[in-house]
Amino acid sequence: MKPVRLLLPIDSAGTSAACAAAAFGLAKRFGCALEVLHPCPPPAQRLPYATELSPVYFGQLEDVARKQVDEEERLATDWFEEALGAHPDVKADLLTVEGLVGPAVAQRAKVSDLTVLPSIAAREDGMFEPARDAALFHSGRPVLVVPDEAGTTIGETVVIAWKDAPEAVRAIAAAAPFLEAAKRVRLISIAEDGEEEEDDTASAMTGYLAMAGLPVEMETVPLGGREVGDACSRPPAAAFSSSWAGMGTGGGANGSSAARRSMSCATRTSPC
Repeated sequence: MKPVRLLLPIDSAGTSAACAAAAFGLAKRFGCALEVLHPCPPPAQRLPYATELSPVYFGQLEDVARKQVDEEERLATDWFEEALGAHPDVKADLLTVEGLVGPAVAQRAKVSDLTVLPSIAAREDGMFEPARDAALFHSGRPVLVVPDEAGTTIGETVVIAWKDAPEAVRAIAAAAPFLEAAKRVRLISIAEDGEEEEDDTASAMTGYLAMAGLPVEMETVPLGGREVGDACSRPPAAAFSSSWAGMGTGGGANGSSAARRSMSCATRTSPC
């Protein structure tokens, strides 16, 4: 089934240029809708907790917080209208949700085929950190993390960081539409230190994907004392890694390491 909707969380200043280009570009490529989500903490959640504040003073603070919320919503709307004007052929809608960032992103990511977020190196603040964690660990859906240096051909090469775990299988299933659209699929199996035998499960999954008509090839990469994420993201890894084991579910030792490494990588990979 082809993607129906992509999710692009933003703050009041929008998101990184590379991230926006990836989201609008993929929406156009797959002919699906793009939901631009602006999670915005409501006034009550912005006020200091103090039991000794008078009702009058508390009300004044709430009025100030409401003006701040309104201004952030206006800025987000301005960013969205400018981005939409640059991509008039994409069906996109802006949804502002007043609430905590994490729950808002997790809820909308669950009903989207893919969430597009900037990497830690590209954009790090109090909004995008909980947004990444929510999409990655609480939605059950794939996530595309986009560094500033991402190219314009996202999705032509897909890298699968394989581990024999249910999480990896579910990640591959979630990424099926992107695998089908890829020109090249690389399944990477990490040979941990001391292991000499080839992973039969990696060969079996490679054969299964080949039966599905995918242009898949398998590669075994020695760990060599590195972190799993470093081994997976070594050049020339990919411009788009669509099924890092565990990224959609937050499980699996290899997937968790690869996910964290790639989320902080600025130039080499954009995992999903």
